[in-house]
Amino acid sequence: MIMADEHGNAAPTLKVWDLPTRVFHWSLVAFSILAWITSEADGALFWLHLWAGYAVMGLATFRLIWGVIGTRHARFTAFIRSWPDVRSHIRKLLSPSPAPSLGHTPPGGWMIALLLVVLILLVATGLFAGDDEELGPFALFVSAGLADALGEIHEGLNGLLWTLVVFHVCAVFAVSWLTRDSLVRAMWTGRKINPDRFPPQDGNAPPADIPPAGWLRTGLAVLLAASLIGIVAL
Repeated sequence: MIMADEHGNAAPTLKVWDLPTRVFHWSLVAFSILAWITSEADGALFWLHLWAGYAVMGLATFRLIWGVIGTRHARFTAFIRSWPDVRSHIRKLLSPSPAPSLGHTPPGGWMIALLLVVLILLVATGLFAGDDEELGPFALFVSAGLADALGEIHEGLNGLLWTLVVFHVCAVFAVSWLTRDSLVRAMWTGRKINPDRFPPQDGNAPPADIPPAGWLRTGLAVLLAASLIGIVAL
């Protein structure tokens, strides 16, 4: 496939991110912002916050499943790297001509994992949180004191999440600038331009397009995530 590069010239591309990964990413952005905007809401808007939280829970569940059965670069085994790899990559980024990464960078992979952990804890504490008359769906199953404490933890995790998000966004733009590789555009289109920039894979083989995500495994991941939402919300 041919796309325009940063100068408007036609350039060959390589498919890196599958559609389910991209839909997950941008949906998570949208629902996380909605949950944040309605976090202090009362009445009907609190229910909007609650359902935004359910959506985030389902998306996080999908990503955990997709990290096992998804396409090449979406799998945890592809981007959860050793700490020596992380340090080596950071040193290379600070070199005069840093090379771009085909999938997630080693530091970026650990940021993905950390964000998922915080999201899961945020959702879990929200389910049991109690704050005046606004209660999580499972708050009645714990004592009032514990529900209140979990509500405080929930708020603290929310602050931590957005601190990490700001750091993540800054790192994305910094890496994009250093490597001349638009990470935001790649996550939107699924493709990166000029495949020759990337190191060989599987020995001496050139980088290749990822295979289609497949409706069967995509449907399985979506079904499991939706089932969890149904169990918790209904």
